[in-house]
Amino acid sequence: MLTKEQLTPYNLGHLGLVGAYIQEAGIIEKIDSLIPKKSNNPSHLTHGQVVALMVLNGVGYTTRPLYMTHNFFEAKDVEAMLGIQFETEWLNDDVLGRTMDELYNYGLTPLFSELSLNMLKGLGRKIGSVNIDSTSFHYHGRQQKYTDDNSQDDDKKKENEVDSSLPHKINVTYGYSRDAHPELVQLMEQMMVDNATGIPLYMEPENGNTNDTQAFGRMVKVFKSFKEYTYDGYIYLCGDSALYSEGNIAGMQESGIKFVTRVADGKLKSAQLFIEAHRDDELEPIDEVNQGKTYLVEDCGVQQVWLLVHSNAAEARSNHSVDSAAEKEKIALNKKLKEYGKTYFSCEPDAEKEMKKFSDMCRYCKIASSSIVKEEVPKKGRKPKVERPESEKTYRYKICITIDIDEEYCNVVKKNRSYFIVATNDVKREWQPDELLKQYKSQNKVERGFRFLKDPEFFADSIFVSKNERIQALFMIMTLGLAIFSALDWKLRNAMKEGNVKIKNQIGKLTDRITMRYVFQIFNPVITVILESGERLIYHVSPKAHQILDLLGSKYRSIYI
Repeated sequence: MLTKEQLTPYNLGHLGLVGAYIQEAGIIEKIDSLIPKKSNNPSHLTHGQVVALMVLNGVGYTTRPLYMTHNFFEAKDVEAMLGIQFETEWLNDDVLGRTMDELYNYGLTPLFSELSLNMLKGLGRKIGSVNIDSTSFHYHGRQQKYTDDNSQDDDKKKENEVDSSLPHKINVTYGYSRDAHPELVQLMEQMMVDNATGIPLYMEPENGNTNDTQAFGRMVKVFKSFKEYTYDGYIYLCGDSALYSEGNIAGMQESGIKFVTRVADGKLKSAQLFIEAHRDDELEPIDEVNQGKTYLVEDCGVQQVWLLVHSNAAEARSNHSVDSAAEKEKIALNKKLKEYGKTYFSCEPDAEKEMKKFSDMCRYCKIASSSIVKEEVPKKGRKPKVERPESEKTYRYKICITIDIDEEYCNVVKKNRSYFIVATNDVKREWQPDELLKQYKSQNKVERGFRFLKDPEFFADSIFVSKNERIQALFMIMTLGLAIFSALDWKLRNAMKEGNVKIKNQIGKLTDRITMRYVFQIFNPVITVILESGERLIYHVSPKAHQILDLLGSKYRSIYI
C-alpha cells in the first residue's frame, strides 16, 4: 500500500491535448529559432516554452487571468503536457515580462503569421478564402496616448500604417465599444481567419478608436503575402460592410485581390438606389429563409457581380426595429413640442428657423400640421379702457405643430432593410446565388474566434497589464491560443470525416461535428499520479476519450496512455 507521501497527484485534463498539438506543430522550437534566449537571461525557460505555458493558461478555462500564469501551474503536470522540465518557481512576473518584451521587439504580427501559416502547412491545408474583421477589448487602466507616433510627418506615418512589422505603440483610448463598456478605455484587434479551418492567419492590435474601413485598407496590403500558400494563387478576401469603401475596392482591384463582401447599403447612395430599383424584381429561392438574384454592375469604378438578397429573418427584425424606433421618436418629439408650448420667439424668422430645425429631427415621423401664431405681448397692470395704438404694441410668436408616424416612409425602410447586397469583383466566375451567399456567410468563422477570446472563462476580454508593449504581446499570445484551439478542432473533425466516425454529443446523439469545447469537458477529469520512483500513472480516461485519442494519433495517445 503506497503512502500519501509516495504519491504526487497532478491535473492533466484537456491540456494534454493542447500540449500535444503544441509539440506536434513545433511551436516552441519555431519561436526559439526566431527569438533565441540571450546569454544574459537567467531564466530556466526559453521564450518558446514561456509562450506555450501562457497558451495553456489561456485555454485552461479557470477564469484565472493570464498574468497569474505562475499560480495556474501549481498542480499541473507540465512535463506530460509539453515534454519539458518545469518547476513552478521558474515562471514569475520577470520571466513573463522579458518574453513579452522580446516578442514585441521581434514584431508581433509577422511572428504570429509565421506561426499560424506553419500550423496550416502542418495540417496539409492551403488557403482558399480568408475572412476579415475587428473587435474591441476593454482595458482596466488609464488612457495611453502616444502623440509622438501621431505627430510624425505624413510620409512616415503612412509607412508605419502599411508596414505592420515595425513595432509601434498603440493608443489605448475611448472608442466605439463592442463590449458595451463605453465608460472604459479600449484597444482594437484586427484579424484575418482561414475560412476552412478557422485558424487566424493575421492579427494586429490597433488604437482604441481605429476606424474599421481604414484598418481594413491596411490589412488588404498584407493579404497579398498569403497568395503563395493557396492552391493556385487564387484566394478570396471576405469581410463585412466596413471593407466596402471606394478606396478599399480600388486598392483590391489594383492588387488583383478577389473579394466577397457586403455592400455598405446604409452609407452608400448607389446601393440604396440599387435596392429601390430592384426590390420588386422576381427573386429565386436560395434557401428556406433567403431569396436572391445576381446582377452585373459597375460601382466604385470596378466591374462587380452583385447578389441582391431578401431575408425573411431580416424582414422580421426590421419590422420590429422600425416600429420601436418610430414610437421612441414620437415620444421624444412630443416632449419637445411641450417645450414649444412654453416658448415664445421675438420675431417670425426665428420661429420659422426653429420649425425647420424641428422638421430635420423627424425621421420616422411627419408633421401633420404646423402654424406660427402671432400674439400681442400683454403689458403689466390693468387692461386699458382704450385700445393702444399699433405703434405701442409688441408681438411674440409661438410654434404650433402636430405630428404623426410616417407610415409610408416606415414601410419603405422596413422593406429596404429586409434586403442586402453581397458583392464580388470575380466577374469571370458564373456565380450561383447560393454559392455567393455561402461564401459571404463564412464570415462567422472570424466572429466565432472573437467570441472565444471574449469568453469570460478565457479571461482575455479585459486587459490588466500596463506596459503598452506587453499589452500588445498579450494580444498575440491570446490569439495564438485561439489558433491552436481552431487547429485542434479542425484536426479532430477532419479525422472523424475521413474515418466516417461518429461520437455521441452532450445529449447522446451521434455526430461527426463534435465541438472541441465538449472534447475538453470529456478530458477534464483526467489526472496523473507520479510515484516516488518517477513512474507516471494516468486515471479517469474514459472510453469516449480513448476513441478521440485514436482519431488524433500516437502523439496524443502517448500523453494519456
